[in-house]
Amino acid sequence: MSRIALITGATGFVGGHLVRRLAGAGWHVRALVRATSDTRLLDEVGAERIVGDLDATDAIRRGADGADTVFHLAALTIARGEAPFVRANAQGTRNVVQGVLGATRRPRRLVYLSSYAACGPARHGRPRGTDETPEPLTAYGRTKLQGEAAVREAERDGLQAAILRAPPVYGPGDTALLPYFRLVKRRLAPAPAGPGPRTHMVFVEDLAAALVRAADAPPGTWAVAEPVEHPWSAVVGAIAGALGTRPVRVPLPPALVRGAGTVAGWMGGLGVFNREKAEEMLAPAWLCDLAGLDALLPPGTATPLAEGIARTARWYQEHGWV
Repeated sequence: MSRIALITGATGFVGGHLVRRLAGAGWHVRALVRATSDTRLLDEVGAERIVGDLDATDAIRRGADGADTVFHLAALTIARGEAPFVRANAQGTRNVVQGVLGATRRPRRLVYLSSYAACGPARHGRPRGTDETPEPLTAYGRTKLQGEAAVREAERDGLQAAILRAPPVYGPGDTALLPYFRLVKRRLAPAPAGPGPRTHMVFVEDLAAALVRAADAPPGTWAVAEPVEHPWSAVVGAIAGALGTRPVRVPLPPALVRGAGTVAGWMGGLGVFNREKAEEMLAPAWLCDLAGLDALLPPGTATPLAEGIARTARWYQEHGWV
């Protein structure tokens, strides 16, 4: 008998890759979707649709009933002001927890996709441990951290939980890094002046594989990334190499980045850029302690940056995105 998964955020970037992987592994997939969602992929793999959103606790309860694992991926990443983030990421996760705990046949495991933004940047260049006091810089990070707290509360009621903190996720279908690909295609590579930030990255297919393994891995909070610290210059170089361009590096003074963020905030967060996002950009390192990674991404299975960027660029080109 196949295992049953309920996925929130199944029609999103990471969610779509998780749906394919679970269906390919023989899972029966249920997806919490809005009535207006694009469900072509779900229909393609024979997924069951549960109509509702993160406010629909009854729909979540129905979808969770008899499921083996609930994968909570749905989150708001772009908004103006704090309130929308609180409703989607904090209260939405509480609703998911309430629905899971209220199911007649309670799921065995809840897997929550969190973010490096929840714990904040590295301190003094040292990877941040999962047991350190978090210092999120943005409304998104603060509300993802509140979501983590809601999941941990569920553990007190006997629910097994795995929290996966992801760094920037990239790959086929990604729209977050797409504008930077387009800039590099036009031979421009803006970045904060100075040595530039160091960051972990994770290829979307690797993250989807880690999420599936999290259904059976030890409960806890884990950072999931390619186990390599990448200077931003290396990311730019990989994108340029994949697109066959030689971009002009455009150093942005920190004062200019902060000033632009402040002005954008005064104007309502133009392009969702504000002072918080500016500080996020200027953080010298986004690195987390990857202890326990082997259970989620076994050694040698993480996609190297250059390969992942090349595959992403190829997908963008094939679909006319760059």
